[in-house]
Amino acid sequence: MDENRTTKSKRRKKNVFGRIMALLGITLLCVVLTLFGIVWVFEKGPSPTLTGIFCNSVRETSILRWMSRIYLSEEELEPYILKSTEDLETEQVNTSLIHIASPEEKKEMGEESEPYLQLVDIAYGTCKGKLLIVRDPWRVTLGVSGEFGVDPGLQLTDMVAKYDGIAGVNAGGFVDNNGLSNGSVPLGLVVRDGTILFGDAYTRYNIVGLDGEGKLLVGTMTAQDALDQGMKHGVSFVTHDGIASSLIINGEIQTQNLGTGVNPRTAIGQREDGALLLLVLDGRSSKTLGATVENVVDIMLQYGAINAGNLDGGSSSVMVYDGEIINNCASVTGPRSIPTGFIVLGEEDGANG
Repeated sequence: MDENRTTKSKRRKKNVFGRIMALLGITLLCVVLTLFGIVWVFEKGPSPTLTGIFCNSVRETSILRWMSRIYLSEEELEPYILKSTEDLETEQVNTSLIHIASPEEKKEMGEESEPYLQLVDIAYGTCKGKLLIVRDPWRVTLGVSGEFGVDPGLQLTDMVAKYDGIAGVNAGGFVDNNGLSNGSVPLGLVVRDGTILFGDAYTRYNIVGLDGEGKLLVGTMTAQDALDQGMKHGVSFVTHDGIASSLIINGEIQTQNLGTGVNPRTAIGQREDGALLLLVLDGRSSKTLGATVENVVDIMLQYGAINAGNLDGGSSSVMVYDGEIINNCASVTGPRSIPTGFIVLGEEDGANG
């Protein structure tokens, strides 16, 4: 009798387990079919604009690029995909347009007591994020994680702490390996303290950097050209489809008719008075999908930038202030390990690190 009860109990447990697994399988299948259906609407639906936004958005990521080719061939994708701008010539930044007031001039203008940092909440259309205005640009330096290719990358909070900074944003791109990278190897160029740490002196890069006074340099040039212009710290960045980092040069927009995807973004700009604008825009969440490059340019212009450059975005976009991450990081596994970041030094530090 007891054996029969035990056998029936085991059968009931097996049946319950089987039903649960079947339900989970059906649920998973429904979710997958729904996702593929949504992608079909994006790629094959009636709106070319929506198709372009979706395809460019996923192609800007390191993990989801394949999604743009689920229903579209490379030939069908061509009308929607942005044309590479990484080899286009750019105007040289005219640093004489930037006037950084000396302490004596600030005193005369009554600005001596103004805080050198101002944190602004950004809400521009559907874009949300943070803007850090650094009135003393010479306080911004380039942080590096360690020996590239040997030491792993650092999360930005650790990188800011390494340099005794009080704030920072991620900087250049890095080898990602489908989102599994440890952030050890940069992409392109890294210059710190006037020395090339990664890259080649005579290769052309899309450069974003700072000279010894804290003046922003952006444009397509060789590393040696940038050093000849006085660059002390710098990185390079292009998107996966070759969209260059130059956004604004000498007050002129560099991104006309560039319909990029919607993603988290990081950028750096500079006003005529020398103040640096560190911008991080969130994305890939229920609150905001992200921003286009045009959104970044609009915000930079709104806050007075006459020069601006795009930095690494997506799940790498992060801003640290006072030891904490203050934006909504898009990475599902938490903040990424990165090789470089622009770091804001404290009041006792300065002179570009």
